[in-house]
Amino acid sequence: MYVGIDHSTTGIKVAGVGDDGELTTAFRIDRRNVDTAESVLEKLDERIGLSEVSLATITYAFGDAIATVEGIEQVPNRGVTDLVGLDYGTGAGATVFDRLRDSDVPAVVLPGVHRGLDTLHEFFRHYSTLAGADKVASIRYALERFASEFGHSGTFIWVCASSSCMAGLVCDGRLKGFFHWVGPVHGWPDPEAIRRGVESDFENVFMQCGLVPRRGDDLTEVHDISDPDLLESVYWSAIQNVYALYPFARELGADGLDAVVLSGRLMRREQPFPLGRRVYESCLDLAPVRFAEPYTSAQGAALVAKDVATGADHVLGIPVGDVPVDGGQ
Repeated sequence: MYVGIDHSTTGIKVAGVGDDGELTTAFRIDRRNVDTAESVLEKLDERIGLSEVSLATITYAFGDAIATVEGIEQVPNRGVTDLVGLDYGTGAGATVFDRLRDSDVPAVVLPGVHRGLDTLHEFFRHYSTLAGADKVASIRYALERFASEFGHSGTFIWVCASSSCMAGLVCDGRLKGFFHWVGPVHGWPDPEAIRRGVESDFENVFMQCGLVPRRGDDLTEVHDISDPDLLESVYWSAIQNVYALYPFARELGADGLDAVVLSGRLMRREQPFPLGRRVYESCLDLAPVRFAEPYTSAQGAALVAKDVATGADHVLGIPVGDVPVDGGQ
């Protein structure tokens, strides 16, 4: 059994896959409750048994301090350079990371998307960091789930609408590009944000530039966005990300763009604004469009564990470090 643990903005998500890569279990714990988050391993033990886990993969925040898939005990500072701009407030993700590291469950840590990844096209190394490791895991899921349609040599764009709006480009099984400008929670700082950040030592600047905080709303709004105008803005953000990557897909893909994969909880919203359907309709002129199921990041992380345990030398072009594994036994 292979397990993925995803530390995202709204929750700790856990998924397990078997030797065939098929999902066997999945659950979510609200990250606002640290005490509950501490029970992740207990819940996992109840569902499948910790002794049955051959290898687990965990994602944590930006994952910008590592450029290879690394064993959890070899990763300093949970794999992040620092948490400037990422003040989650509760520390639930850190609690889960530390509990996994101190447990008997073998585990690896997945990098996020940042300039240290050699697999990226040079253009996308302008920013020091673009996305957290949970996005890499979700893209790994998309590669697995839709491989029969576009093949491992195919080219696809994965686009997410959730607490963040981001899009990644994969060519020949490798992550080549990534675009992110603004989403419900996160957004890149502009001069106003930088001025305010100087006054507050840049504490959670990144978290104050998204659509929700810029409206003056509390970040708890992201758990249940109900404003149609806000959802429409999320739609435009998702479309911007896809079309920003499309020229690279045409240039880098052997046969152009094979598919667009829609991911994230807001993509499944129909009311009060049909966000996913609107994105679907807007992308049909580019390529066939597919919807991803829930728990994609956790399931993708579990697939990374399977990759590593069965001897893969890279995940989406990200090298696998010197990780002791038992061959999936």
